[in-house]
Amino acid sequence: MFFFLSPSLSSRDVCGSLYRGICSLRNLSNVEQLLYFSDTKGEKSYVASAEESVSVVGVMSYYFSKDKENFTVFLVAKGYGSHDSTKLISTRILQDHLEWVLFDSIIEASAVQSNPFTLRYLHDFRHVFKDEGFVYFLFSRTLGAQDSGTKNFTFISRMCENDHNYYSYTELQLNCSAGNKYNKVQAAYVALPGEALAKNMSSSGRYGPVGAQDKVVFVVFSSDDDSSSSAVCMYPLRAINQRLVEIIGACYSTKGQMNNKSAVYSPYSSKSDELCKIENEKGMVTNQKCGAEFLPSPLASRAEFALTTDPVFTKKGLMTAVAVAVETEHAVAFLGTTLGEVLKLHLSAIPEVYGRAPGENTGDKVNKNLLFDTSLTYLYITTEKKITKVPVQACHLKTDCQSCVAQKDPYCGWCLCSKEIPARTEKHQIEPLNFLEFLFKHYQRFPSLWKL
Repeated sequence: MFFFLSPSLSSRDVCGSLYRGICSLRNLSNVEQLLYFSDTKGEKSYVASAEESVSVVGVMSYYFSKDKENFTVFLVAKGYGSHDSTKLISTRILQDHLEWVLFDSIIEASAVQSNPFTLRYLHDFRHVFKDEGFVYFLFSRTLGAQDSGTKNFTFISRMCENDHNYYSYTELQLNCSAGNKYNKVQAAYVALPGEALAKNMSSSGRYGPVGAQDKVVFVVFSSDDDSSSSAVCMYPLRAINQRLVEIIGACYSTKGQMNNKSAVYSPYSSKSDELCKIENEKGMVTNQKCGAEFLPSPLASRAEFALTTDPVFTKKGLMTAVAVAVETEHAVAFLGTTLGEVLKLHLSAIPEVYGRAPGENTGDKVNKNLLFDTSLTYLYITTEKKITKVPVQACHLKTDCQSCVAQKDPYCGWCLCSKEIPARTEKHQIEPLNFLEFLFKHYQRFPSLWKL
């Protein structure tokens, strides 16, 4: 089941789908009240997929019509099911307008249609986010015709939010380890690193300069070659954007070449090698940063020009979720697993797991959506049938300085004057939540599609 929360709409509705990807709208104040549902609009209103294994992500956006009307829409990225269309990306309107119906896909852009590559590429979308006028999608796929097998590779794609024709859609391969052992994205989270982690990243020489206010994409990977292990890798968003500009610039201005090697191709074209043959002026990538009809698209980096980094943490067993918060300028990663645990990892110079999130462990796999409340005081852990609200720390359980400090928890400190845990780390209760209660109480935090 997929849910989409739309806080920007005056009705404050929620949209969910199960059957053939059809959505319904419910009143945010009274979830029992069904505001809209129609199964007579046909394929145009199918948003998700009838197949549970097909991944869907989405994010709220806007669309300016030719008449300069501004519509609230959501951008949806979806894998392929046996009864689905071949649209990788679609723009869905959230109201009826002229010939458009609610949830209609209002843009026909051939650039990001994967037919006839759908069965070979096996897209698995895991995360979506917006930043500085761009929309980013994280997913895995095979290399299609370039790959004789079915090994997965992880990509981050980017396009301008105001590019309603998807001309700027570009994919960049992300490698986690030099040999790309950890090749398939499972989950991702975008956050500021805090001063301590930013300093460590900069001094390592692997990430370029990173500041405390520079966003970082934290990604959990699995391995096709070793299903018993997984890893966490970090990618500064600045480095991602820089490599994307290099890839796009190579296509626009140097016939797809970087260092005398082919660096870029078109992933959804049977004539991918011919796409970048026209040599444009050097500044085209800056002057046309959102692409144009006369410029090549869509684009993707070749494997040799992937953005590569080493894992900061590896683990036996499969990690399935990640969320990152900063406390007293130290970054803490919360990592969900297939065994139902949520590990607490201090992202220090030598990262180490220092604890587990409190609460009952049912043994059910943690879904990829680990979510904080607005105060970053609680974490919502989702499994197939349950959502649990837990505090991010349990400092109050320690009653002496030695045991408190021994936790190595950035959330916990010991006041030498009063010899007690600081007042801000008060007792917190663990709460199992009704799923709809959780959604509607905290809707403003989640402007995206996600799967329970």
